Amino acid sequence: MVRVSGVGTFVAESKPQSNLLRITAIADEITARGHRYSCQVLHLGREAASMAIAAALALPTGTSVFHLLCVHCEEGVPVQLEDRYVNPELVPEFLQQSFGEQLQPAKYLLNVIRPDEMEHIVEASHPSSDESKHMQIDANEPCLVLMRRTWSAGKIVTYVRLVHPSSRYRLGSRLPVNGAHRDS
Repeated sequence: MVRVSGVGTFVAESKPQSNLLRITAIADEITARGHRYSCQVLHLGREAASMAIAAALALPTGTSVFHLLCVHCEEGVPVQLEDRYVNPELVPEFLQQSFGEQLQPAKYLLNVIRPDEMEHIVEASHPSSDESKHMQIDANEPCLVLMRRTWSAGKIVTYVRLVHPSSRYRLGSRLPVNGAHRDS
């Protein structure tokens, strides 16, 4: 229940949850709930990898990498800020794509590479001033940050930082433990 002072009490819609153990396209999750998905690309270009990005991609500092920054929205409300770096050697056509509602970066990458390993790290943090502006949230709102690296044939293809306002999104998974399963 959500109480709005002077207005009343309403049934609150539960926060969407993204699967933590799989690589998924947020657009598919949103449309599966019957909601409208939109995407705004804020930046798509080539740049020299900083020390941190080079380390995340296992490349020398200063190596040319592709960088994408975009906001994913559900019903017009930002639910994820995607800050992605891609190894151009492994996905040379990345910059030529028209990312947006029809083609999302995660979907494109899953169609052109076959990742054979991934790493997920989740942390809680406050957004930077740019992140709070892009996500239309207060600078003090806690965020869930999922950092993912994916490998193909022993090389890191992409490093992405996915920022989710904690009031709008959650991360989680359910799976059997020790080979146990439930009968249907």
